[in-house]
Amino acid sequence: MSTDLLFVYGTLMSPFDHPNAKHLHAKARCLGPARMPGILYQVTWYPGATDRSNHHANASESWVYGELWQLDTELLLTEIDRYEECSPNDPSPHEYQRVLRSVEFIYQSEWQTAWVYLYQRNPQGLKCIEDGRFGIEHFKP
Repeated sequence: MSTDLLFVYGTLMSPFDHPNAKHLHAKARCLGPARMPGILYQVTWYPGATDRSNHHANASESWVYGELWQLDTELLLTEIDRYEECSPNDPSPHEYQRVLRSVEFIYQSEWQTAWVYLYQRNPQGLKCIEDGRFGIEHFKP
């Protein structure tokens, strides 16, 4: 494991209490709010974040907000890979890919390298969440 940090921006954040979120919350420690350069989309009842792109009007200023978590074990990442349906056993092409990105830990104004799940499909036609914040009001499974 290159880092024990995970940046989450959707249904795994603290306000959510479905089984996969509860599992993360029990096995990891939330360090606090963070953000990464990117664009956030409403996929269906869950979000998808992409890297910044020239195809979006305010791409050079867009941020995805979420939380930085410290993981206890690498096994937890494997479990989250299954939740995000990007494990080696999931059919390709995957909707998400786990990658390393620079994330700003807001409380300390410092940058950390963290794992993040980026949306891999074409976001054309998806609603952009302009403020970069996915909230409980977006969650309608």
